[in-house]
Amino acid sequence: MKWFYVITILCVAVLSALPFVLLDETDLSKYEGRIIAYSTYSAKVKSLDPATCGDTTSAGLQGNFYESLYAYHYLKRPIEVVPQLADSLPDVSDDRRTYTIRIRKGIKYRRDACFGTDANGVHKTRTVRAEDFVLAFKRIADYHIDTDLALAFIVNKVVGVAEYRQKTAAYNKGDFSRYELPLEGVEALDEHTLRIRLKDPFPQLLYVLAINNYAPIPRELIDHYLATQDNPSGGRMPVPMKKRHAEITDPRATIGTGPYYLTKYVDGGDMILERNPDFREQRYPADGEPNDAANGLLADAGKKVPFIDVLYRRYVPEDNPMWMLFMTRQCDTAGIPMKMYDQVITPDKDLTDGLAKQGIRLMKFTAPVVYWIAFNNQDRVLGASKSLRQAICLCYDVDKHIEVLYNARGIRAVNTIPNSFEAHDEAGPSPYARFDPNAAKRKLEQAKQELVAAGVIKAGEDIPPLTLDLPGREEGNRRFGEFAQGQLKRIGIELKVELNDWPTLQRRVHNKQCQMYSMGWHADYPDPENFLQLYYTPNIKRGTNNCNYSDRQFDKWYEQIAKMPPGPERTKIYVKMIRKLNEDCPVLLLSEPIAFVLVQPWMRNLKPHPIGYGLNRYHRIDAEARRKAGGM
Repeated sequence: MKWFYVITILCVAVLSALPFVLLDETDLSKYEGRIIAYSTYSAKVKSLDPATCGDTTSAGLQGNFYESLYAYHYLKRPIEVVPQLADSLPDVSDDRRTYTIRIRKGIKYRRDACFGTDANGVHKTRTVRAEDFVLAFKRIADYHIDTDLALAFIVNKVVGVAEYRQKTAAYNKGDFSRYELPLEGVEALDEHTLRIRLKDPFPQLLYVLAINNYAPIPRELIDHYLATQDNPSGGRMPVPMKKRHAEITDPRATIGTGPYYLTKYVDGGDMILERNPDFREQRYPADGEPNDAANGLLADAGKKVPFIDVLYRRYVPEDNPMWMLFMTRQCDTAGIPMKMYDQVITPDKDLTDGLAKQGIRLMKFTAPVVYWIAFNNQDRVLGASKSLRQAICLCYDVDKHIEVLYNARGIRAVNTIPNSFEAHDEAGPSPYARFDPNAAKRKLEQAKQELVAAGVIKAGEDIPPLTLDLPGREEGNRRFGEFAQGQLKRIGIELKVELNDWPTLQRRVHNKQCQMYSMGWHADYPDPENFLQLYYTPNIKRGTNNCNYSDRQFDKWYEQIAKMPPGPERTKIYVKMIRKLNEDCPVLLLSEPIAFVLVQPWMRNLKPHPIGYGLNRYHRIDAEARRKAGGM
């Protein structure tokens, strides 16, 4: 479900002579004596509400305070789902349609005014109940909240979700009495037992329940932050129903069960998260992969987490200040700017001796991510000609794209799912995932005939100019745009480039205002279905199929595999679906990235997880090593 801000993630902006700014010492002074982790982020946070979260930046923040029923073991690979707020794995009925889940007892929300105050004026808390998960599902099904990405996973799967959504449409957006309506397929049997009923078997449900979109929401939050507001004379006063918002946007309302809570939030600015004093007792894992012990990843086995007191996240959209923060020991990790790559990384893709002698470590890792340029398949030009989409794929030198824009930090994506997933190798590469300008020119002539037949152009006319929307205005995106223009120019297509910030691009894509746009998808769970659902016709309205691809045969296959348990028969259908997409080219496949991250010598327990969020709880900072290295 996690859309990726492609350019910033890989740190490709040009290093320029920008002024260097220290971290805010005023903010830091009150944390003297506490362990602080310093990091940067480069794309604005789109959502503070778990129901509307659908991008990696927002998920990376939210994972520190919102938690789901299940999570992923921090160290084990292949990844393993483990109970988090649930007491155990679900009890599943013989027909695989009913899941009964026991909620752990004693799990507390962080203290907040919404729960009231005691005689000393201290905010209260309460424990999590099964009904809080029911409310979370109801909010995702709520007609008045833009939950397209989370809704897509459950709307045709969980009994009653579509019907509940239809009923809430009749309510005023500010009328929260709609949350008293029953949701047939999600019920609290008692305070600590949740039951979920499915229309048909849904093998991926356990993975879905490990996504933080479905984190519990206390009703007190709704009543306090959405139905009332601060009274200038003191206390709270009701918000007129017509002025109420249904989405959580107030940082104070980010009330979760996680190890941290948000104490400072500036949109496009600094964020501070502090240790939640009411966080339950959780221990660092005692097992993992065979080499974890040798790599020091089990040194803290069995110790209570989190180890870090404060998370200080600074918004740094450009690479130069990000890099300077790291090199002056004011940031714990960093990507490598493109212009610095050759000074930092050897031809063998190792760290240079100079940095290695400082104790800095290089981490290289992959994740189940595919980057692409999406075509709007409902666009009057691109949607009318499959040959045009194929021609663009053939004329685009993806290998050069990865080399020039990313210092070769990636491999070419050859079909629509990551290379580590089942069915990838069996399906094979797309016949258009190759650089062949001559074949592209032949395809372009076919495209002109298709466009003439569709009434888009007249005989003898050229392909009209196309527009590519990119997610950022920094130098890296400008270079991306210029490179893409050069690729399409070789077959005579004029390409215009529009630069947007990340939230603006998401809004434009959602409203079908883009012809072509750059984005990527980070797997929510390790199953090809998570990528294939991006091309299922009903998901156009739900927001995950935002390239607006539609094919009747593909839809039939999807509806078939959606109910099937893992096995050879399902894999065979996956292969057919991937090959169908290989031929139809709904997107121009770009890369599967390889991340290069530098780590300061005082950081401990860093093991990148391919899917999980909220893992800062396991990281540790060696304060003495930081002091000796001259860190903050």
